Formats: sequence, structure tokens, C-alpha cells
Amino acid sequence: MLGIYFSGTGNTKYCVERFLGYYDGSKPISIENPDVTEAMRKAETIVLGYPIYYSNIPKIMRDFIYHNRANFNNKNVFIICTMGLFSGDGAGCSARLLKRYGANIVGGLHLKMPDCKGDVKLLKNL
Repeated sequence: MLGIYFSGTGNTKYCVERFLGYYDGSKPISIENPDVTEAMRKAETIVLGYPIYYSNIPKIMRDFIYHNRANFNNKNVFIICTMGLFSGDGAGCSARLLKRYGANIVGGLHLKMPDCKGDVKLLKNL
């Protein structure tokens, strides 16, 4: 099982690490790691983790999926999305995209994480 993540704050990386720890203890790899493409080719199952941005998949993750679309073909993919207030359809957005590229979506998980909105005073009271 291969864990791949995009994480701006470290929350998503932590969640993917914990998820993998319950299975085989393998370490996840960032989408920014130059070895990620080769690791994807070898994997049968991929755990894909990213934060929800405005109820959607982040552009950097959407671009990663597009550029690696051939590597998702015939792979089992489990999606982990981290979120602040709500997730919208964050896992569904990537699931539909990955299905177009031949992936078999085996599940998804939305995890509410601690506040990471910074100094936006209006959002602090929600």
C-alpha cells in the first residue's frame, strides 16, 4: 500500500501516516517527492490524502492526478480528505476524476481537523 499526500500544514500528512500505520507501517510520500511516480507504478493500492479547499480538491492535487493519470489506471484508491468546517464533496471530486482515469475507488474518509484558518477574525467565531 502506498500513501501519497499533499499537506500544507502537516495535518494531512499526519492522517495518512496514521492510516498506513494501522496496516503495514509504511511511510507516505509527498506529491512533491521526485520518486512518487515510480512508487505509483509499483503500487497496487494507493491511499491519496489532501486537504479540502473551499469544498473542492486543491488545484495542485488536481494537476498531480492529471499528470499521473496513467499511473492510476487499474489501481485501488482510498481517499483521505482533511477539512476545517465542512468538506463539501471533497473526496467525491477526486473520486470522479480518478474513475475517468481507470482507478477503482475503494473508499473515502473526511476528517475534521483543528482550526488552521489563521488570522481571519470573521472565521474565528464560527
